Amino acid sequence: MKNIAVAGTGYVGLSTGTCFADMGNKVTCIDINEEKIEMLRRGEVPIYEPGLSELITRNVKAGRLFFTTDYAEALADAEFVFICVGTPSGVDGEADLRYVRMAAESIAQAMDHPLIVVNKSTVPVGTGDWVADIIQRSQPKPIPFDVVSCPEFTREGSAIYDFMNPDRVVLGSKNPEAAEKVAQLHLPLRTRIVVTDLRTAEMIKYASNAFLATKISFINEIAAICEKLGADVQEVAVGMGYDKRIGPHFLNAGLGYGGSCFEGDETVFTLNSPNVAAESFEALFANAGEPFQGDTVQVCTPRDRRVLAFDLETGRPTLAEVKAVTRRPYKGTMVEIKASMGRTLRVTADHPVIVRAGAGLEIVPALAVTPGDQLLALCDLPAVEEITRLDLVQLLAGTELEKDVHVAPTDDSFRAQYTHFADHIPPEMLRYPYDIRRKNRMPLRLFRHLREKGVLHVPAEKLQLYTAKGAGTRLNAVIPVDADLLRFCGYYLAEGYISCDRGRAGATRERVGLTFHQDEAEYIADVRRILERWGLKFIERRSSNAVTTVVSSRIFAWLLRDVLKLGTRSEDKALPRLAFNVASELRHELLRGAFSGDGAVTAVQNGRNLIFEYATVSKQLADGMVLLMQSLGIVPSVRKRWMNKSKQPAYILRVSGYGQLAALQDVFGARHRAAIGSVLEGYQRHIRQRGFSREGGVATLTVQAVEYEEVETTVYSLETSTGTLVASSGLICHNCFPKDVKALEHMALVQGSHPSLLRAVMEINRDARRWPIVTLRKLLDNNLDQRRIGLLGLAFKPNTDDIRDAPALEIARMLQYEGALVSGYDPVAMANAARENPELCLAEDPYDLARDKDALIICTEWNEFKHLDLARIRDLMARPIIIDGRNIYEVQAMKELGFIYRAVGRGASFENGA
Repeated sequence: MKNIAVAGTGYVGLSTGTCFADMGNKVTCIDINEEKIEMLRRGEVPIYEPGLSELITRNVKAGRLFFTTDYAEALADAEFVFICVGTPSGVDGEADLRYVRMAAESIAQAMDHPLIVVNKSTVPVGTGDWVADIIQRSQPKPIPFDVVSCPEFTREGSAIYDFMNPDRVVLGSKNPEAAEKVAQLHLPLRTRIVVTDLRTAEMIKYASNAFLATKISFINEIAAICEKLGADVQEVAVGMGYDKRIGPHFLNAGLGYGGSCFEGDETVFTLNSPNVAAESFEALFANAGEPFQGDTVQVCTPRDRRVLAFDLETGRPTLAEVKAVTRRPYKGTMVEIKASMGRTLRVTADHPVIVRAGAGLEIVPALAVTPGDQLLALCDLPAVEEITRLDLVQLLAGTELEKDVHVAPTDDSFRAQYTHFADHIPPEMLRYPYDIRRKNRMPLRLFRHLREKGVLHVPAEKLQLYTAKGAGTRLNAVIPVDADLLRFCGYYLAEGYISCDRGRAGATRERVGLTFHQDEAEYIADVRRILERWGLKFIERRSSNAVTTVVSSRIFAWLLRDVLKLGTRSEDKALPRLAFNVASELRHELLRGAFSGDGAVTAVQNGRNLIFEYATVSKQLADGMVLLMQSLGIVPSVRKRWMNKSKQPAYILRVSGYGQLAALQDVFGARHRAAIGSVLEGYQRHIRQRGFSREGGVATLTVQAVEYEEVETTVYSLETSTGTLVASSGLICHNCFPKDVKALEHMALVQGSHPSLLRAVMEINRDARRWPIVTLRKLLDNNLDQRRIGLLGLAFKPNTDDIRDAPALEIARMLQYEGALVSGYDPVAMANAARENPELCLAEDPYDLARDKDALIICTEWNEFKHLDLARIRDLMARPIIIDGRNIYEVQAMKELGFIYRAVGRGASFENGA
């Protein structure tokens, strides 16, 4: 008899500990959840696993099985300690090792004699070395120990049988003697024992599960082809399975082997070379490419799109490739995390969130974030291509506007070179070529043609563009990206607009206007000077207290709206697309222009101190301005509030603290510089702004409140090459993407590999879960609203109450999003399903579920479902429609019973008995 401790009392830990006890060992199971331990001491089992309850009772009575929350008690006489805790966040691609770390630290602090630590949790390759490092660092005094990897291969629902009758036991360790001792524990099982090194043992687990998932996805892909060709996938699978090289297992077509998201208006900072831009997830999805059609879950893969991200290894900002963007309906809990400086992050409950943990970082689900946790905000930018000029001749190429644009040189160049290019003018481009010599101008498309032919040589810097002939407003063809441009963009964001109306003969007229208070002469004069420098004519309109500078030019409006993407009105304003592609001094000029109209200087403490404020009603502009300021070393606070008579909330960015104010003291121009400087000189103490701390390129913000809201909405996910993205007001976030396959893909990507097959496996699995929805739509006149749908089976597989990554719950959410009234029945998993989806109605039995239903979907292949009174089911239903997601019924039998029957990959499926 050996003394064994088992950390964790979930499906793996409780089954492992109980089975070792039944083999004659003394086992103490540890869990930090006091409620679970008390349940077990009372003889109650917190999970459903066939045969487990009886086995626990027998071994507790025999004095071989104990339960405690105290590591010291459990390890007092232990020779082995098994780590069997959960690694729950594999859904996003990287296993959450938080509980493994906690277990390792607790073992290190409690051990007082040599131990063999056996890692049985499903963990990434390399975790064994990581656990050893944690234990070594956390020990109060050095005590010898060894780490052995012993991955579990048990299946929920048959864990007891699988443990007692394994195909093999895999052991890995740097110390062969330690692995041999663990092998001795398993000798009574009389099975093959594979002894290897740590990392190989860990890889065997992931590779095995990934291969099984590949088989499932493969047969689901074949099922889709069978449906189109009229073949029967079940017979195909039987025929394949007789081949010993293939085997019959895991060739059952169905709903797949079993993400976390942002709301659509959340901001992400994208780069579509060379410009970094703040845009919403909704806009990113819309612009990223063609989504898959015909389902409520849509996926697109952007081409050459990157986002601002953060490298968790180096602690530096970076640009990450966008692997995929998804949009899906979501009905459930949204978590709003409110941190200091007014920062908020609103995500689905399961979304992984990056928090600071001591000197390192942790990734936890949004539901696990609590007040006192710390989020990170980016205060630096990665190296990106700097833009020095805007060549409008190039930028207009291929646009709708191009056909209306004319070009003229600032000197006599066209007249002077006329004889060189006259013979190369295509008649369809210009009917009267001699007009060029007479008026020294030509259509832009003709200019481009002649330049490409090499017969016209005029640099773009000497050109002006316009759309109205004669006295139309002209704009220089090249705009330098300098202080004037950035400051003008700021002026426009604060006080600008674009209007559009019809002129004479139905022509479109677009006007750019900027309105300042009449006392803001400095800003008005600066705008005049910049416009004149760019060759633009303007008029000024004066009212009682305001001066509006107006430029009538379609090209200028196109430049601001379509090239720089500044927006046309307050609600859709955004930073210019080049704001993050310029030097810091030019970003500062942008702030100067923006603060000129939407900024304010507020005196506090009887005029002894100051606060700078900036206000906008555009969320994208507010988020962009925050990141812009942070890239200049300024961390503002953010408030969202309703202004008087406003139809939408405003975002107030506030800057305080001597150092930050001093860095921005000239942001309001000469008019306020002296007054601001005078107040700053009188500061008695240079107290820095509270609410954050700076360390390198990030600011640390403290979570102050966490709020939950039940919603029904559309949410968006983003998968990036780094697993991170910068969202909201510069917050560093985790990206949003079933467990072992995704984790293995993540590990491959981290190491620079490109696991195309694993990607295809996950995509096919994802599509399998949409199949019932698409099929139901076709059968119910493309309208699921108010349809009564029943789900037979809610657990992710038979013989368990585990609903993690269960297809039934995802199908339920998709149906509910389309307005369906969804009910469900499961022999053991209904309580767990109700907690996950409170809107799901629960039936007493399969017949209660069938009553008045428009359709039933079989989601879990429980044996009892194979023996139902199907005639009774048919008579109870409003419509005899069964969507068989697990292929548990025979086609001919369902035909004779009169069902409208659809099964996965069963080409012989039929409708109305035909």
